[in-house]
Amino acid sequence: MSERTSPYPQGVPCWVDMGSPDLQASLDFYAAVLGWSGLIGPEELGFYTNCTVRDKRVGGMMKLPDPAMPIMWTVYLAVDDADAIVAKAQAAGATVVFPVMDVMDLGRMALLSDPTGAVVGIWQAGTHHGAELVNEPGGVMWNEVMTRDSKAARAFYSEVFGYTYEDMSADGIEYHAFMVDGRPAGGVMGMDENWPDEVPAHWTVAFCVADTDAAVATVRESGGAVLSEPADSPYGRYATCKDPHGATFSVIAGDEDFEAAAAK
Repeated sequence: MSERTSPYPQGVPCWVDMGSPDLQASLDFYAAVLGWSGLIGPEELGFYTNCTVRDKRVGGMMKLPDPAMPIMWTVYLAVDDADAIVAKAQAAGATVVFPVMDVMDLGRMALLSDPTGAVVGIWQAGTHHGAELVNEPGGVMWNEVMTRDSKAARAFYSEVFGYTYEDMSADGIEYHAFMVDGRPAGGVMGMDENWPDEVPAHWTVAFCVADTDAAVATVRESGGAVLSEPADSPYGRYATCKDPHGATFSVIAGDEDFEAAAAK
């Protein structure tokens, strides 16, 4: 099911957002690449902007409060009790980057750095359950945590969010899908010595597109960059890109089996 009207199960990635130094420019870029629509939010809400496809929320943007801050997509995991999860995460070795706070009646959020250094958000739904559209063009299809210590990361997310794992490692690639209620909800990839030292542990977002090659061409035409050219995988045609301000994301035209398996 690509549309969602109820809260996500605990541990499932439920929302993504980013900070931008130029919201209109970012909106224009993702409108061209992903077909997004959106109106910049009011100043009293930090110009927070809900981006939509078919009038369904798919992600958010906000005005970057400090130009020195990194420009990146943040992945939020659904939780039933934000305060309890933060306490559990701290006990398991996480650092609190941003403490639990209420976002009006929309929900409660916090930002954590896991024990391997990857920053992830948590979201306790209020009136805002998260993305209303996933797994179809313009919506999020997949999320991964990239880390140099996959074992430690897997232990942390299992302890805090109850993940189990399916080992999908092959050909020198260490990869585990994390499972929620017996279904794959994302992945944990080990970063080996081939990754540049300056690349920290991080969470990634892959957006669904109808045609990966066409999306990559639009990224270039719209001022972005392509970090890895389109390539076929067992789960669809995939490419990694960077928007004009430096935020990294991926696009994937998934096959029907993958879309069904990744349904949130």
